Amino acid sequence: MAKVIWLEAWRLNRAEKLRQEALFGFPWGKLSKMIDTILEPAVENLPSRQRLAVDEAVYRMAFEAYVSGMEVSRKGEMECPPGRPEQERRDWCQRVFGLDGSRLIGRIAEDLDLLRSMDEWTIQSVMYFFEEVTSQWFMKGVDYGIRLRKGRLL
Repeated sequence: MAKVIWLEAWRLNRAEKLRQEALFGFPWGKLSKMIDTILEPAVENLPSRQRLAVDEAVYRMAFEAYVSGMEVSRKGEMECPPGRPEQERRDWCQRVFGLDGSRLIGRIAEDLDLLRSMDEWTIQSVMYFFEEVTSQWFMKGVDYGIRLRKGRLL
């Protein structure tokens, strides 16, 4: 007798497995270093509570972008493999993830009510950093997903 596999349960199980793989492969140290060298000088004048909220937002955005990159790694391997020129990969990232990345930034910034009491210069600096983090970590997720696929782990 045939066994019925519920597609929704399979999809949820696969999404959970993908997030677990992302959690294990995420370059936390690189992100921390990037925050310390680039973001901290821009937000050092904020109250500590707000700085923590900005840090949390960066980690959430980077991780979600990384997972999104892993999800489209099959497409990325065909359309824009890691050996391509950096600018070509950035353009591909913008085309594939640009709108979703902007939505991700907006959703997390709104969830944490980040921009409420920042001055205009700080807002611009933080938003630029958010955009850079989401695009870089999306591409890192694509690359990690490609490596997992080659090893048949994803």
